[in-house]
Amino acid sequence: MKRLVVILLAFLVTIPVVSARRKKAKAGKVTDNVFVDVKYGFQIDLPEDWKYKVGYEKSHFRLFLIQKNYEVPHDYQDAPDYTKIPRMVVWVDTTTLGAAAFIDSLVSKTYKSDQKKDILKEFELLNESSVGSGTYRDPLVPKGRKTIRVGDSKGLRWAGKCSYMKEVALSAASTGAGKRVRGAYEGTVTAIKKDNTILVFHLMCESLYYKGIDAFLTQMVNSIKWTGSEEESKI
Repeated sequence: MKRLVVILLAFLVTIPVVSARRKKAKAGKVTDNVFVDVKYGFQIDLPEDWKYKVGYEKSHFRLFLIQKNYEVPHDYQDAPDYTKIPRMVVWVDTTTLGAAAFIDSLVSKTYKSDQKKDILKEFELLNESSVGSGTYRDPLVPKGRKTIRVGDSKGLRWAGKCSYMKEVALSAASTGAGKRVRGAYEGTVTAIKKDNTILVFHLMCESLYYKGIDAFLTQMVNSIKWTGSEEESKI
């Protein structure tokens, strides 16, 4: 009996270890630079020269992308790590709101929801508290909004800009106060609605390079194809 108890305890101890080793299921897969979402039934073409990371199946964040060879502002030539690396995020969920109303809820100062709380974790443009140490950021200023259509899906493109001031060290070995650099972040939030599924793209980068970087986001949005989920294909 004592031996049986010892074996049972040893078995129970191994259960958490085995569970911890299991890899979390991914949100989709990338083949030939095309991301296919397994749950929400869409695919998008990924831009060249961008690193990507696929999110987890149970997360609403499906993709994270950063530009590989990005430009560095003149003020950061001696300290390139201070540059805001161009970054894009893709988020998806279901909603009863239209694309325009959904984005309005995100940029609103008073609207609150669980979806908005989740989104602000990664949508730095909309999250004024996302700045790092030594950075002072002004409030976000809207720069424009435009109704768009991709296939038979309607959407909205919203752009914004915010100025900032950073304390930049003159070198890695510098012990002084360094210098103050003023610049701006600029970005885009784009939402596309298909039935009750809403696909939201976020971009943020240094304002100096925004126009060129935004073209990559536009290419991604225009490449959307709704293919149906794996669950639907089994019906």
